[in-house]
Amino acid sequence: MAIWVNRSYKCEGKKNINPMNFNILLYEFKHFTKSKAKLFSFIFFIIICVFSIYNGFEIANKQKNTIKDINNKTELENLKIIDWFDQGKKGPEDRAWVNIEDPYWAIRYTSSYVVKEPSSLFPLGIGQAQQFGFYKKINRWSSTYDTDIVHEISNYERLINGDIDFSFIIIFLLPILLIILTYNINGLEKDLKIHKLISIQNSNVNMWVLNRLFFYFFLVIISIDLLIIGVGLSNNSMSNNQSIFKLVLISNIYTLTYFIIFYFLNIYGKNSSGIAFKMISIWLFFSVIIPGSVHQYVNYKYPVNYMVDFLDVNRKQTYDVFKLENNKLYNKIIKIHPEITQDKELKGLISEKQKIRRSISSIVNQMNVSAVKEIEKQNEDKNRLIRSTYLFNPISFLQNIWNSCTHTDYYAYEKFRVKIQESISVRNKLMVLEIWDETKVDKETYKEYLRILN
Repeated sequence: MAIWVNRSYKCEGKKNINPMNFNILLYEFKHFTKSKAKLFSFIFFIIICVFSIYNGFEIANKQKNTIKDINNKTELENLKIIDWFDQGKKGPEDRAWVNIEDPYWAIRYTSSYVVKEPSSLFPLGIGQAQQFGFYKKINRWSSTYDTDIVHEISNYERLINGDIDFSFIIIFLLPILLIILTYNINGLEKDLKIHKLISIQNSNVNMWVLNRLFFYFFLVIISIDLLIIGVGLSNNSMSNNQSIFKLVLISNIYTLTYFIIFYFLNIYGKNSSGIAFKMISIWLFFSVIIPGSVHQYVNYKYPVNYMVDFLDVNRKQTYDVFKLENNKLYNKIIKIHPEITQDKELKGLISEKQKIRRSISSIVNQMNVSAVKEIEKQNEDKNRLIRSTYLFNPISFLQNIWNSCTHTDYYAYEKFRVKIQESISVRNKLMVLEIWDETKVDKETYKEYLRILN
């Protein structure tokens, strides 16, 4: 095990060291390369960082390929409808009841999706990308909380499944690497009772410790910064330089914070084992105990939402709507779409039975919107409570800021759900208005539907 002794100093006198002594940095580099534990830990850390980034690229590419396939499939399906108009067909040959000149069938057969493209910095933070789907096929009965776009998975489950998140490594595993690299600085000398020799050779032991820590600080931040900037260059995302700069700044400040704490532990620690214990305790307190306690309190304050209201809408309340009489359904429809009352009267409503029944999806959609608002309100209350803990819960703050830079945070997917809801509402509104206007669909009208729905 290497012990720091500066042989360039003479015993008869002390020599002041510069604020950044190159000899100390050079010695620490040699010590680092000869220490198998430190060298292998650092190499292993870099390997899993690279692997996590590679994994992020793989997931992003799979999403992009899936979205490309969806776009191609959608285009082919819609071209098939246009071909029906060109050939004078009413619909598929095996479904004689379909008439695409009827807006009800024309819109039903129009394929449309809402997708969330992975951001250019996606490989640096998967975030909640695997908690939510990234595409949704829209039909008149769709909703923002359908099972095909919502499912639960945690970071720990992600590790078990082999999906390692770069942000998780930086936030939770980087401090462990720092502990391995720095725990015996000034502690080993105290263990071997030679710390007084160091003070004889150096008039400022604190600066000696600081210089040794600086080597590892620069080693770590340069490695992480190169990985972050490398992703930006390889993924053509340098135009998004504000987010890249923010990620670099976040990781550097986070690393510096741990080094400042470890500096004082190295200075005032009595031995290397005591220093290591205190370092691990600090990491556990800030990375595990506080976030875990906050998580438990938040779940106690706002229990897990099993979307009971939403399920009621999709089951019982939907069935109840179908049981309503036509005049009650009509009143609900004109309340949602007052445009249809301009030329329509309640008399002769029985003859409009088909139009009313075909418009029920618009009523159910409005009920879904109301139910979802309650769910989103509870989610926002929960998020607000978590934000109020940032002062003593910096890890959660760091995670959310990081995910916001990679567009994989809760609010990025909230915007995605908003786009889905807008698409559902547009589809239902278009269908209702066209049905009640008794529009006869031709090729040009259908192309206008495509423009509106896509």
